[in-house]
Parts: sequence; C-alpha cells; structure tokens
Amino acid sequence: MIKQIEMERIEQSAYLPEHIPQYVTAISRAEPFISGNFLTYVKKDHLIFIGYPLQEPFDEKRMKNELEDSISRFRPKTVSLTAPSIPFSHTDCIQFSSDYYYRLDLSTLSIPQKTRNMIKRAGRELSIEKSRSFDEEHRNMVENFMKLHPVDEGTQFIFRRIGEYLASSVDAWIFNARNSKGDLVAFDIAEFKPRDYGLYMFNFTSEPIYVPGASDLLLSEMIQEAKTKRKRYLNLGLGINSGITFFKKKWGGVPFLRYAYCLYTPSMAEALNKLMQKL
Repeated sequence: MIKQIEMERIEQSAYLPEHIPQYVTAISRAEPFISGNFLTYVKKDHLIFIGYPLQEPFDEKRMKNELEDSISRFRPKTVSLTAPSIPFSHTDCIQFSSDYYYRLDLSTLSIPQKTRNMIKRAGRELSIEKSRSFDEEHRNMVENFMKLHPVDEGTQFIFRRIGEYLASSVDAWIFNARNSKGDLVAFDIAEFKPRDYGLYMFNFTSEPIYVPGASDLLLSEMIQEAKTKRKRYLNLGLGINSGITFFKKKWGGVPFLRYAYCLYTPSMAEALNKLMQKL
C-alpha cells in the first residue's frame, strides 16, 4: 500500500498515466506499491511493474534489480513490465509491443496555421464544456467506437472502466464538444494530478455526427487548461497507429520516451537467464 507521503512524491514526479495510482487501480483493481524509485501494482498472482523511474534517469540495470526484488517479494505467476527497454530477450514474452510516448512542451508550443484554421472551423459549430460526469451518452460513444474500430480485448477492458477511473480521480476531467442541439459530438479526458504534466488520456468522436476539427478544438481547450494549471508539458500518450501519430505530430508532439511492454512468466525468464550465465 502507498502512504500519503509517497503519494505526494508521486504527484511531484509523475509524467505518465501509469504513474497515476487512481487510474491504474481503477482499471486493474490491483494494489499499488512503491519499489525503490518505481511503481508496482499487485493483483493476486499478477505483478504490474512500471519501469519508468519517478526521480532519476532510466537505468536498465537498476530497473532490473528493482524488478527482481518485487518478484521475490510478491511471488507473481505472471508479470506485466512496461519500460523504455526490456532487460531480456523479447522471445521470453508471452505478449510484446513497442511504441513511443509523445509530448508537447507548452512553453514553446506554436500551433500551425492549418491547425488553427481547423480549430476555428470546429468552434463555429461546437461549444466546449468541462465536466466530471461520465454519463450514458459517453458510454454509448465508447461502445460505438469499439464496434467501428479494431480494438483488442485489453483496450476494450480499459475503455469499459473509464467511469470507475473518473470516479476515483479528482484531478481527471472530461472535455465535451457539443453542437447547437446539445448533442455530444466528441469528448476528451485529461488528468492533471502530476505537478509538471497534463496527461492526454482518451479521445472519442461520434461517427454519425462527425465535425471536422472537433478533436483539435478539444485539444486546444485541454492545452489552455494545462497552462492555467501551470503545467510545463502535456503528455500526448502513445503513437498507437499512423493516424493518431500524425495528429500528435501536427500539433508539435515529439517522441520523448521509448515504450516497451512485455507480459511474461518470471520463472521462465529466470531459468533462461541462469542458463545463459552458465554458457
């Protein structure tokens, strides 16, 4: 369990969604712990290890030592490791994926003219409101999104627990874009708990009543909110696919952290490591 003083330390240093216990615990129902300079989450026989240090540069050897200590402490049957790099062969992973986190530096942000035009266009048709109420209209939009887009089971599980996440975090906000009839056209969710970062968590749009530039308008509002809260950066999240990466890059987002995910069985990886040491 994490103590209040540790929560304050996390708030001072967090720069990723995975650094927000309220988010990860609401989604996974795992219990958070601090392991040295790293966050871990434990649920029964499963360990989630966040290999992004809170207060120091990333060092793979140091992370590996903390990971091994956590495995010794909690004795999990499976481990989900998220880190800039994986300290063993990817062939040891039951599941593996890689990407980059993208970031906006709010102090140097300059919005391109074409994007400003899109914001203006959307602003003529839409109004933005900030809310913490995740209602049936939001759930319906999420469900429709999953019907129309290929989404893996893990992502579907996360999407269906967004309401629980919002209920657990007082620093998470919904930005709604509505047309003149009051219909929900699109919405974003942002997390503002970290001292220096705003976190761009989710974006959903309505296919039947799509308005060009709606996502740009929402992001511009989120940026203004982050600036009001004196954040230095906005973490735009992972690239995910070419379309989402293009959107983040057109805003000036740059890759600032490598991302690797590995689901593995620790006993298998340990056995292979010991074998390699003997060769």
